[in-house]
Amino acid sequence: MPQLVWKPLDFLSALGVAPEVAEYGTSHKYVVSQPPIRLEITLWQYDGDVQLHLYVAPFEHPVVRYSMLGCPGARVVDDKRGQFLEFAATNTFTGRYDGYSVIPYGLRVWVKPQICLEPFVYPT
Repeated sequence: MPQLVWKPLDFLSALGVAPEVAEYGTSHKYVVSQPPIRLEITLWQYDGDVQLHLYVAPFEHPVVRYSMLGCPGARVVDDKRGQFLEFAATNTFTGRYDGYSVIPYGLRVWVKPQICLEPFVYPT
């Protein structure tokens, strides 16, 4: 069974919000609000699943729904570009993700200075 490799304290620092943790720690949900935008990131670390919902007021339903099933890992990057999250695309790694290696492609999530979702690929 795939498990998501990630560091909850790094997510807390990068997102600036504490997660809602499900019973038995089966999921963590982060909600970042920057009106009129709200970003919800839910991690099911034991299944390796990640779901992002992006809402824009006054709409009731998300304008973006992005799911990553079997995501091997996520990391927080803090460099000259700023601080952001990188989620590895499914089947990026042949083995288990170590939590430190560069993720070759996936989804980047920024919350500072504003919420932004960005697919990425590092050149090989």
